[in-house]
Order: sequence, then C-alpha cells, then structure tokens
Amino acid sequence: MVATMATRGQRIPASAAWRLGAAHHVRGEYGRAIECFAAAEGAQELASATDRSLVAACHSSALWAQGKVDEGRALSDEALALAAESGDHLALAIANVSQALVFAAEGKRTENRRAYETALVHAVKANDSMTIVRIRGNLGSMHSEEARSEEALTEIDHAIALADATDVGLMGVVPYLSRAEVLLSLGRLDEALAEARFAVEAYRAVGAPMHVFALMLEADIHRIRGNATRAQVTYREAISVAERTGNAQVLAAAFAGLARTLIADDRAAAVECAEHALAQLHALGVVAAQLAAGWVALVVDDTVAAISWARHAITEAGRRHDVAALADALELGAISRWRVDPESGEVVSMLAEAASIWNETADVIRIATNRALRARVAGDRISEDSALRALQALGVRADIFRIAGPLQAIGRADTHHTEVRTLGSFAVVHQGEAMANDAWPSRKSREVVKILASRRGRPLSREALGELLWPGVRDASPRLSVALSNARLALDPARKHPADYFISSSHSQLRLDPATVRVDVAEFEQVARVALKAVDDGAVDALDMLEAAAALYPAPFLADEADADWAAEVRDEVRDLATTVKRALVRLLSRSDDLDGAISWLVSLLNDDPYDGTAHQNLIKVLARAQRFSEAQHAYRRYTARMVDLDVEPVSMKELVGSRLGT
Repeated sequence: MVATMATRGQRIPASAAWRLGAAHHVRGEYGRAIECFAAAEGAQELASATDRSLVAACHSSALWAQGKVDEGRALSDEALALAAESGDHLALAIANVSQALVFAAEGKRTENRRAYETALVHAVKANDSMTIVRIRGNLGSMHSEEARSEEALTEIDHAIALADATDVGLMGVVPYLSRAEVLLSLGRLDEALAEARFAVEAYRAVGAPMHVFALMLEADIHRIRGNATRAQVTYREAISVAERTGNAQVLAAAFAGLARTLIADDRAAAVECAEHALAQLHALGVVAAQLAAGWVALVVDDTVAAISWARHAITEAGRRHDVAALADALELGAISRWRVDPESGEVVSMLAEAASIWNETADVIRIATNRALRARVAGDRISEDSALRALQALGVRADIFRIAGPLQAIGRADTHHTEVRTLGSFAVVHQGEAMANDAWPSRKSREVVKILASRRGRPLSREALGELLWPGVRDASPRLSVALSNARLALDPARKHPADYFISSSHSQLRLDPATVRVDVAEFEQVARVALKAVDDGAVDALDMLEAAAALYPAPFLADEADADWAAEVRDEVRDLATTVKRALVRLLSRSDDLDGAISWLVSLLNDDPYDGTAHQNLIKVLARAQRFSEAQHAYRRYTARMVDLDVEPVSMKELVGSRLGT
C-alpha cells in the first residue's frame, strides 16, 4: 500500500519512506527509491529529526548512485546535521555513509575513510547488522583500491560472517561483490568469477537489478582474461540494466569496458563507446573513461590524443589516490611516447614507476604485463616470452592482444606463425593480427577452417567435409571447391605460398598442415596427453607439465559461437580432457600441501561445471585443511544449493570435514 502511494505521488510518513526507499536502493531500483523519498517531503513537519535525517541520507545515496553528486551533497549535509540533533546512532551511521559516498565521488579518500569509520562506530552502537555489513563491504573495496588487500579481505570476511549469522537480506550479497573485486585485483580470476556469478544468481533469484554490479565484475574478468566476445556480451547487458535504472556507478565503466573489447572488431563503434563513457554522469570519477579513450586512441594510431588522455588520467588518478588507475595511466603514457620516440628515457621511467605500483598492489597479472612491456622496450625477447608464459599460466589467453590495452598496444612479437584459435573466440591470426569477421571471403570458408581445426591435425575426406557443410546435398563438390579456395585465401591473403601450403590434400583427404599452421586445440590436446602420461609415470616434472597444459585451455572450444553438432562433440571431448587435467592438478597440489593452488583449480572446475558434486566436496575439504573456515562454510552452502537443484541429498558438513569447523 505504501509503495503504491509513493508511485502515485502521494505523501507518505518519513518513517515509512526511508525504509521503503532503502529497500528499493538495496535492490538497485534507484528511481523507485527516489520516488519514496520525494513522497515524504510533504510530511516532514510531523516527522522526528531521526526520520528526517534518514530520509535525507538515503535520498542522498540514491542520487549519488545516479551520478547526481551535487544534489546528494546538499542532502547529505542536511542529514548529518539532523542526525547530530537527534543523537540517534542509526541516523548518524547512515548520514556518515552518505557523506562517505559523496567524498568518494569527489576523490577525497581520507575524508571517505574517516566517514566510513565514524559510520561503523555508530552502526555498531545501533546494533544494525545490515548497515555494518554494508560499511565493512565498502571499507573492503576502499582498502583494495589503495593496495591493502589483506586489510580488505579481513573487513570483507567480517561482513560475510555477520551476514551469515543475521538476517540482512540482499545486503548480505554486497560483501561477495567486494570480495570478487579484491580477488580480481590479486589476479585470482577463477575465484573472482565464482564470487561474481554467485552474486548474479542471488540478485536474479529475486529480480533485483543490483545484479548489474556482478555483471560488471564478470565482464571485467572476461576482459582481463582476454575473452573479448564474452566481455562484450556482458558489458552490453550491464549497460542495458544501468540505463534502465540510472546506475551511474556502472554505466560509464561499462561503456569504457565495451570500447576496449570492441576495438578489434569495430573501431568506429569502439571510439563511439569511449565517447559515451566520457559523456556519462560519474559517481566514482572519470578516470576509467579517460583510460579507455586513451587506449582506444592508441589503437587507431592517434598518439597525440593517447598522450593527452594519459596526462588527464594521471592527474585524475593521482588526485583520487587511485593507485591501479595511476599505474595503468603511466603505462598508457609510456607506450604512447614509445610509439613516437622509441629511445625516450621517459618511457623507461614511467614503466618502472608503474611496475612499482603493480608490485605494491600484488596484481600478478599486471606485474607480468608490465614485465612484458619493459622487455619489449628494452628489446629483451627472452624476458618478454617469460612474462607472456606467466600470463598464460594465470589464465590470460592470447586474445588479450585483441583488447585495447598495454599488450594490444605493443602487439605480439612472435608473428611468424599463422594461427587458428578455437578455444573461446574463433580467429585466424596473421603476423600477430587477428582477421576481422568481415574480412572473410565467405561464411562457408570460415566453416571450412573451423571444421578442419576441430580435427586437430587428423585428415578429413572431402565427402565428409561437404556433408558437414551442406547436409543432405547429393554432390557438394562444386560448392566445396569454392569454399576451399576461399579458405586458402583467408589463410594466405597475400598468396605467398602454394595452394596446399596451409590446407594440404592427399588421396581426397584434407587437413590443416601442422607444420605450417598452429591450431590451439591441437596443441592443448597434445600437451595435455603428454602431461597426463607423465603423472601416470610418476615423472618429477609432472606438475609443471600439467600446469602448462591447463594454461593452454582458456575457454571451451568455439565457446562464443553457436555451432553444429560436430562442434558440440568436440567441445565436450576437449572439455573432458581439460577437466581430467585440472583434477590431476588438484590431486598433486593437495598431496604437496599447496592448498591455495588446489583451491584455485577446484574453483576453476566449478566455474566450468557448477553442479560437479565431487569438486564441491573437495573444495570444502581443502578450504577446511587450509583453515579458511568461513570460506568453507560458504562453499558448503553453495554445494547444498546445487544439490537441491539436482534433487540430490548433500553430504553433511561433519562427514566432509569432521570437527575442523566445530561441527
């Protein structure tokens, strides 16, 4: 009834308005929240200072979420004054939270931290679990942004434990979002992805638009990993939700991310997205949009603009004490200058400064990326190859070179191979550059290369290939000849080699020649089988070989495209091999007491298959062995939820871990 009154523009009591508005806010429904707060304006004369403060503070926070910082500042100041007048601890807590958000928008980190710390004191005195969870989650994010990962995880674990012990509703999902942010900053991609997907499911289960924050995290993880197409899809979904709800926290960042992932496929669209990112209202500053504009400008060879955006981003990131953005901006500035003057000493010093920041943040992915940049500038091919192998081991795939950023800006050094990539996005790569989709002579020529790649070096008869391309056609030979000719043209656009150089033919059979074409799925299969044999033989380097194999499987076969039955069969076969490799890694790492490593691969298994009961059980056991007890309990809740979906009776916690968790 109260909600209906608010939407009809009628007055509602302040005591009801702030509660209802806050409920909409925690769901991510900022417009509806603001309607509730506005409906209380005409009823303020009868309200207490406490309720008036809470209305103003909650209203301020909703306006901040929409990027209306100036309006939010006025209401936040009013809320703080009313809270001081009332002396109510909850009002003081919520008012200080609204102050903290405004300070965050203004880039005043010291004031932001003090406001949160003050808010926490009052929330504890008010014994308001929901507000405590919110504040601790936000403090965790703040610590992470300032390269204090250990403090961040401590705050977040406190929030999760309290949320688990009390009924805080959807607010209990917020710490998991914060935890995903921290894990992402540490380069623990699989764990970050698991937390983000958990949050997406929790919000979607109740139809709450707050899932847009988890979508953004998922998109960022795909971008950092090099899954360009998946990132694009997820960013677009986030943009759709953010536009509908007026979510300024997400909208600019999503346009910035989309710009960076579109650059290889559609440069004009990427530039347009970067412009959209800059034009949005910004709840947390403009630096992400400036960085996207700079990296995109560098790809389109506008080095003057790239250098300018780097300067703007360095200034803004420095003002906001955003150390990660500052390091990114330094690398943008360095590589932009390197393009103009490869001998510039400024390039080396800027990259070294960025390196020191990445080391401080413990972001292993950016540390390795920076090593690759410095090695390229120095002409040190050995160090560059080492850095790229480290990135591969961390789960970063080769398509990272298709995404606007540091590695795309320097390009691949190893450009003498022609490559066919099928694990994730399909692409043919010449001299380090992937062919654009619209550069293919025909759709069937793409299909020819996909099908032959799926054979992993094994031959396929012309008749079988024709049947796969044109099912039921009696004589597909004329069509096949055209498709083959176009496929050969795609593999050798400059026509430097004989016709059968890349696609060889013998006795009416065809195959991609492994001597001239690198096919990622074939390389993975070969390395994986050798590694598994090494495990069976008890080889001392079996673990290293397994890790090398796992690094070659960044995503399922042709994961980003809908394909025919033949592709699904290959996808299942290759995924099963990857699963076998990951399970072997878990066994060896567990036996060697590298529990963190085992946990990472178990999380990866569950990202591949959320209903893998054995992986769930093993993850709980290993977390308990590692004394990560709160995570073990959380993992058990996820396990039981998945088993309920399958109508399977879950194993009890006591059976899994005994007395380790006090059960």
